[in-house]
Amino acid sequence: MKNDIDKTDLEIMKYLSSNAKISYTELASKILVSASTVHVRVKKLEDLGIIRNFTINIDYKKLGLSFTSYLGVFLDKAQSFDKVADALKKIPQITVIDFTTGQFSVFCKVRASDSAATRNVLKNVHSIDGIRRTETFISMEELLNNKESLIDSIVIEDDIISN
Repeated sequence: MKNDIDKTDLEIMKYLSSNAKISYTELASKILVSASTVHVRVKKLEDLGIIRNFTINIDYKKLGLSFTSYLGVFLDKAQSFDKVADALKKIPQITVIDFTTGQFSVFCKVRASDSAATRNVLKNVHSIDGIRRTETFISMEELLNNKESLIDSIVIEDDIISN
């Protein structure tokens, strides 16, 4: 499959990543193309699997989930990875799971109301067969959560990215 992504596509993704509710008309006026062009381009990006969904950015603190931590997971053996990952996916307070290199096999983001709720999550995690131990890091404050700057850093050669 060949992906022909140009600067217009990147601009569309940049605006949508900061505001998924922006209308195609408003977006078109910002990047100086027609609304139908935006519609066609978004459909293409969806068909290519580049845009997977449209989402919102939730302020979890306002929902009482102000305690964020990260959990490094050490496995007993590599063969238990799939079973452990499936079990971790069932814990609702774990919002991100990454398969990693380095000292941890898996790295998770946990959102909870407080340290006691996080401790309950850890109890659930430690009950999963295949986990040797964990290491927890507490987030004091999220300083950056910016998808737009990543899109801005993509370099387009000859005005097209092709795979």
